[in-house]
Amino acid sequence: MWEVAFTMTPERGYFDRGEQALWEAGVYLETVRSLEFLADGTVLVVYEIDGTAAALEECLAAAPEKVVDATVTQRSEPLVAQLRFHPDETFERLLSVHQSFGVSVEFPIHYVEHEPATVELVETGSQEALRNRIAETRELADVHVKHVHQHEPTTRRQFRELTDRQREVLVAAVGCGYYRNPREATHEEIAAELGCSASVVGQHLRRIEQQLVSATVPERLDGATIESPDA
Repeated sequence: MWEVAFTMTPERGYFDRGEQALWEAGVYLETVRSLEFLADGTVLVVYEIDGTAAALEECLAAAPEKVVDATVTQRSEPLVAQLRFHPDETFERLLSVHQSFGVSVEFPIHYVEHEPATVELVETGSQEALRNRIAETRELADVHVKHVHQHEPTTRRQFRELTDRQREVLVAAVGCGYYRNPREATHEEIAAELGCSASVVGQHLRRIEQQLVSATVPERLDGATIESPDA
């Protein structure tokens, strides 16, 4: 399996005409949490939105022929909306291209620009499928590839993103049994393996744990912000 990260900007500057009405009302799509192409030709999308619920709901109410169903979560920050709507031709073609090649999209999809709308995607699949997917997409949008490499599970990617010294300390800690239950090693014993002080080991492990936990646990769960212990 391979992974490609790229940005995509539709030639006309938006994915769906409805985005233009949202921009005029000061409402902007920030991320796509999920997207499903339904059998009746509609799409079901969960968006994170920058804007007020009132402005969003006014825009949705003004397009009853397009919006089939909408649920707006007003208590969350950012605003979250689940929309089921009829996509226009370009949006539908982009979705069809994705389905045609059987690649997997990593969610959330982030909007990196507005007016024109640009999203950043990470997709996985075979080299041939990804190559064909990009080629077909370029017929509908401007595509800028950021990287292509063999796909790694999220845990391996997080480990790779640690510094060389952090990886060395973490491997030593695991090897000594520091993370077993009950714990089988102390900072002093890990330090003896590495030829450094126990305080240095403790400092590295705290930073490693903070980085790995931050990468694993989302900032929000079910609409509630996870507060820092110092808050």
